[in-house]
Amino acid sequence: MPTRLQHAPRPSASSALLAPNVLAKIGRLELAAHQVMDGYVQGMHRSSQLGFALDFAQHRPYASGDDIKRIDWRLFAKSDRFYIKQYEVTTNLNACIILDSSGSMAYRGQNEPLSKYRYSQFLTSCLAYLILHQQDSVGLFTVDSAIRDYVPLRSTPSHLLTIVDVLEQRQPGDESGLSKVLHNIAERLTRRAMVIIISDLFENPSDLIPALHHFRHRRHEVLLLQVMSEDELTFPFRKWTQFNDLENRQTHLRLDPVLMRKRYLDAVADHLHTIRKTAGELSISHTLLSTAKPFDQALTGYLAQRMEERGQ
Repeated sequence: MPTRLQHAPRPSASSALLAPNVLAKIGRLELAAHQVMDGYVQGMHRSSQLGFALDFAQHRPYASGDDIKRIDWRLFAKSDRFYIKQYEVTTNLNACIILDSSGSMAYRGQNEPLSKYRYSQFLTSCLAYLILHQQDSVGLFTVDSAIRDYVPLRSTPSHLLTIVDVLEQRQPGDESGLSKVLHNIAERLTRRAMVIIISDLFENPSDLIPALHHFRHRRHEVLLLQVMSEDELTFPFRKWTQFNDLENRQTHLRLDPVLMRKRYLDAVADHLHTIRKTAGELSISHTLLSTAKPFDQALTGYLAQRMEERGQ
């Protein structure tokens, strides 16, 4: 598992989480569910329910009490039997965003304007805006070793301000306990939903994988947005450096990066391979986002790719 890194802090970015130019870019996109959702409210997402809506699903034999307006008379003319048309109901999406606010998320790369956490705050606010713009429902959990904030699912436009206010007030700093918290949230989500996890995923895979299984077992669609600094991905350090654990302030390592570089990069590659392999096996959408790439470009690229996949 990759080592948590720390460098001297620099002034935080002052950009507003709801920058109009960014919202204008993502407002043309959509975040649609790739699997069926529960519910009867009409929207852009397929439902597991059958009713009387716009998209034809199947026929079934007529039963006493059925509305005769739904009889397929053309099929009756061919078969001399009464059949009812059933349609697939489309439904509104329930989206739950889980934001990792553990200490490791505070890291900011040497040449990057945003920390992983600030970058993730922007991703969260933009996704919340997009979901609400679609007239879907969104909720938020901020987590480290426990659930720190919980914003219930709502679909009203004013709900965005509530989410942004919570995001601005929460700062990273505690130890990570992501796997345990994910199990807790999986138990709390009683209705099928899209679960969006935004984290660096600095977690032992043997603990993380069962937590992801838990969501899939409960039939949630899971999106993993793994946010890492370019420093963590490339380990560009050349001189003797002191590395401080951002989740345990008493832990310090002073070492020669040149000697450690291959060992560190191999550990990162193994960790990412395990995450990708698990995501593939569980039909989980996983994407790795580097904070070296502007968050709006990364997000629009990811959403555009999902739209293309859904159209196939």
